[in-house]
Amino acid sequence: MKIQLLLLGLLFFAPHFFSRAMPGQDTLESVIAAIKAGNASQLASRFEQKLTLTLPDQSSQVSKSQAQTAITKFFAANPVTGFELKHRGNAPGGAFAMGTLLTEKGQFRVNIFMSATGSKGGVRELRIQTMD
Repeated sequence: MKIQLLLLGLLFFAPHFFSRAMPGQDTLESVIAAIKAGNASQLASRFEQKLTLTLPDQSSQVSKSQAQTAITKFFAANPVTGFELKHRGNAPGGAFAMGTLLTEKGQFRVNIFMSATGSKGGVRELRIQTMD
């Protein structure tokens, strides 16, 4: 009887333990969703107050509002048609993801680096570069 209760308990609680995301993964998911949608304001809501932003015509440390303005212009000039996630993971510094942004004007390599500040780390670096 005790073994049956133990197995029943394991079956009940196992999905809870195995479905828990790593810290920052929920935020990373929302960043990826914003990129897929070409939604600059949703994307900027996940930026840290200062971040490193690399676009085809610039690369610098910018404020959250400057990054939102630059991303808005980028998405307007390059309407998004999709995003292909190539790799994602966790490192001591935070979560990261790499993929290909598909636009009406071409493809871009995307690298996202999240900070590891608690469970709600923000985007500390975003690179959107032309494909060679």
